Amino acid sequence: MTPTDICNQALDILKEAEITSLENDNRPIVRWMKRNFDTSRDSLLSRYDWNFALHRVSLAADTVAPAFGWRHAFTVPHDCLRVLPVTACGKSEGTPIRHEVEGSRILTDAQGPLKVRYVRRTEDYDRYPAAFVEALAAYIAMKCGHWVTGKVSYVQVAQGLYREAIDAAWRIDAIEGTSPRAADDDWVAQR
Repeated sequence: MTPTDICNQALDILKEAEITSLENDNRPIVRWMKRNFDTSRDSLLSRYDWNFALHRVSLAADTVAPAFGWRHAFTVPHDCLRVLPVTACGKSEGTPIRHEVEGSRILTDAQGPLKVRYVRRTEDYDRYPAAFVEALAAYIAMKCGHWVTGKVSYVQVAQGLYREAIDAAWRIDAIEGTSPRAADDDWVAQR
């Protein structure tokens, strides 16, 4: 799977001719897709907690503390698109740690190491689940549909396919793993 393959699926939705390469084709639609593909991919990745795009790290505190308001800062990895809620144990059902994300840093009074889960930029297209590829292709078709075809009906078709693909992808993604529950240690600590 390549970005060109995903763009061709978007063009299929719009009933447009396929492209051979995002790099070697100078047609206006190819230039549009080349300009917008990475942003569209990252936007869709950051909207949901896609299992294939989740990553976890243990971050050491930065040597320079925030100027005010918080005691510690932690720089997130360069591939971080969105930080998930930070908890003491690093798990989604753990005790929340007060924090805020500012730029590429997490600011908090908690000391390190900080266990962080995040949605990361994933460019290994062969690891994309088919349901995500369908959602991304429909999202791209929805964004460029009117520009390419000049017809609102094609945009509406793409929007419908996007909603269906997102619903299906999210249901498939949600059934992987066990359901979260309150951590026993957190419940005991509250008593």
